Amino acid sequence: MTTLSYNEFRALHKGTPQGEMSELWKKYKAGEYQPDADNDGIHDSVDDDVSLSMEEEFAAKNKVADMVDEEHPELLVDEEPEEPEKTPEQIYQENLLNFANAYRLLQNSRHRLTADQIQILELRLIDTAKATRPSNFHAKPEDGWQLWVGPHPEALIVNERNQIAFCITRAWWAKNYQGSFLVQDMILDEPGRLETIRNGFRRKGKLVLRNPIPGIEIKLPASRLEAIVTSSGSYEG
Repeated sequence: MTTLSYNEFRALHKGTPQGEMSELWKKYKAGEYQPDADNDGIHDSVDDDVSLSMEEEFAAKNKVADMVDEEHPELLVDEEPEEPEKTPEQIYQENLLNFANAYRLLQNSRHRLTADQIQILELRLIDTAKATRPSNFHAKPEDGWQLWVGPHPEALIVNERNQIAFCITRAWWAKNYQGSFLVQDMILDEPGRLETIRNGFRRKGKLVLRNPIPGIEIKLPASRLEAIVTSSGSYEG
């Protein structure tokens, strides 16, 4: 640090009484006192004594952070952005996807599943089925059905009592209910006619964008023979 002349020392202590000035000058000459030469509000002797190295400053900051973390941990936790609330349409589409996945696994991979896995998937299937159909729908064994088919793979199966339409395919129908009893076939030749009928059910809130669950949402006998057995309760060949 640069040695001050007496005049420079006096300039740094303007307004200080002469007696006090003399005492400070003596201490300065003896190396016991340093004035605020850089005018930063802190005596230079203090500046020199407490200046921190980079490592010391880093450690001090970490210590402060630890103290804050102990007393107010919520202040140092990064807030995760809240996910936007899902719309009813997004929830509906999510349930459709979960239904399709559970249905496919139960149909195609049941033999590879454990009993617990089957139970979980069956519960998921029932829950997502309820979430993707009108709340007042329920099927009865005596319900009549209409099968609407056109020139394309898509088809509709309509419960006549509830007037609820399920979206299916020709392949699904052939696998589950081909030749079934109590079904009225409605053949459409015009390519866009099925879409028109489907939109009509959609506007009424009576369209289900998936297949029904056999035995639960559709209780058709697979054949006339099954219908006779079901109604009589027994059958002797």
